Amino acid sequence: MQDKKKLLKRLVIYIAILFAITGTFVWVFDPFYQYHKPFFGLEAVLNDRDNQMAGTIHNFDYDVLLVGSSVAENFDTDYLDEQLGCQSLKVIRASGSVADLLYYVEMAENEQKLKEIVWCLDLFALNSSTEVTLYGKDIPRYLHTKTPLDDIPYVFNKEIIMQKIPAMIVSSYQGVNVGGDAYNWSKDKSFGAASATRFYEKPLNVTTPLQSTNTEYIELVNENLTMLKKQIEEHPDIQYKFIFPPYSLLWWDCAWLNGFLEERYFILDSAIYELLPYDNVEIYYYQNDKDIVCDLNNYMDMIHYSPEINQLILERMIAGEGRITPKNAQQELDEMRRLVDEIVSTEIYRYYGKKE
Repeated sequence: MQDKKKLLKRLVIYIAILFAITGTFVWVFDPFYQYHKPFFGLEAVLNDRDNQMAGTIHNFDYDVLLVGSSVAENFDTDYLDEQLGCQSLKVIRASGSVADLLYYVEMAENEQKLKEIVWCLDLFALNSSTEVTLYGKDIPRYLHTKTPLDDIPYVFNKEIIMQKIPAMIVSSYQGVNVGGDAYNWSKDKSFGAASATRFYEKPLNVTTPLQSTNTEYIELVNENLTMLKKQIEEHPDIQYKFIFPPYSLLWWDCAWLNGFLEERYFILDSAIYELLPYDNVEIYYYQNDKDIVCDLNNYMDMIHYSPEINQLILERMIAGEGRITPKNAQQELDEMRRLVDEIVSTEIYRYYGKKE
């Protein structure tokens, strides 16, 4: 009996030691950066936006946020830091709804003193749900809390130990998804007309588009803009730079074909005129740049453009080009409508043959 007790005690001790070693191992390397910045001179490898976002916001140093959806992931924050003399952090959410991104922004404001937020503001984000959708099966809530008491699924996780940590170490030494290339997804992606048009089958015999009678989006857009304005008003010491990213001519032709143009014009007009009056807001608009949006060599689908376009946007923003002001706002909005008319009548048929 004594021998059995000794064996049981020894087994418990071994198990406890194993758990301690495992927990320490995960804590030290911490691939989701839940507890600290990287040790041992390793670079921060950022390639898992949903699982790493809260940890980096809690534990990294920054004074500028670069906020947006997947179209903002390929921005080079090292370039931004160099040009603005700042330390920036990418804050990314797939589809980039205003509610989800504001959740992250407010989390960051509780951690660091921010001097600027560069926000790549998608039009579709302003027509998204106003509910936060950051928790679910694939994004557990424990990643968003500071207490380690609910971190057992993270600390004692076979995938973390056997896959995530080794991959992080290799990527750090290879320089993959580090620094300004955080969350960059462009590697091995194909950009060009063949790739972009593959995702849009345009009927060529349609001369009269559908006309949508839906007006439910109006209330949703107003609610999203109200949330954004509340954020701006409550933080007058933060400079907000809103960038309207350039979606391809396919996106606009699809809207025309399906009767959504007026909806998109409403979102655009409302956003410009609601945000423009604030002293701590700058708006940069590149959607009506014909050289970008009408050249499908810049795109891999309707909206996702190449890193070269991301870089061009940053360079132009830093140079003050493409800025919307009270004096030129209506002119830029009118130009957008003129360009869309040109897209649906002429430019789209450069890629889909002649209109019948």
